[in-house]
Amino acid sequence: MSQPYSKKIAGYAVCCISALAVVTFSQMSQADAASMTFSVTGTNSASNNALASSVVFDDLLNPGKLTVTLTNMKNVSVPSDVLTSVFWDYAGSPLNLSLISATAATVTQKTSSTTTNNVNLLNTPTNGKEWAFASTTNSAGLSGITQDYGLGTAGLGIFQGLGGQQQFNYGIIDGYNANANPAIKGGSFVDNSATFVLSGLPTNFDISKIGSVRFQYGTNLSEPSIIKAQGNYYSPPPPPPKQVPEPGTTAALGLFAVGAFKVVRKKSLVVA
Repeated sequence: MSQPYSKKIAGYAVCCISALAVVTFSQMSQADAASMTFSVTGTNSASNNALASSVVFDDLLNPGKLTVTLTNMKNVSVPSDVLTSVFWDYAGSPLNLSLISATAATVTQKTSSTTTNNVNLLNTPTNGKEWAFASTTNSAGLSGITQDYGLGTAGLGIFQGLGGQQQFNYGIIDGYNANANPAIKGGSFVDNSATFVLSGLPTNFDISKIGSVRFQYGTNLSEPSIIKAQGNYYSPPPPPPKQVPEPGTTAALGLFAVGAFKVVRKKSLVVA
């Protein structure tokens, strides 16, 4: 048998083994995260600016934890346009959650034209902790509102241990309007969205029980807020059934591969 022909048989064998590997690995799949999304729109009567925000609650992105992504989709002119907190209820047994991570891809400051990337909102360079979590088991809800859980950067008589002088600092915006006032131009703001991770989810946690979400703007509970009672639940469809090759096909491919290697080995010994 010529050397090129030996290589050809070996190539066929490798292809067969590769095909088996592809079949095996193609059976692996990864489930997408289940989530609840709440989106709101409105108008700030103080500035006449449109308001639009969303929050996504995800319980599988970080197993055993609740990931919350809060987004402001509008430019701002005054502090009451700034998204400073989000609150929600859970229609189940009380949750014992702890905030373990709060991050912003970008923080911007207009006056100094500075941009800082990958900011830890629990330990900012100048003011330390800028976002906090609060919860209560009081049936009346957190102080001044009806919801039991919340994340915020303004104190609002609810959140404790926050740094900084201006309560709207590190609130969320999506850019600046041309008529932005000096307070806005001089502030530091999360650009577009921030992501929070809460630990302590029970094994029977049901994300579809999150509801009555309140989006709060500004630094006072009397400033604009919008409540969304129900969100959009998403759970990925189950993966398709595994496509396992017929036993006869698998055996044939394996025997061919082994046989091909024996032929190549035998001919190599004869040539030697």
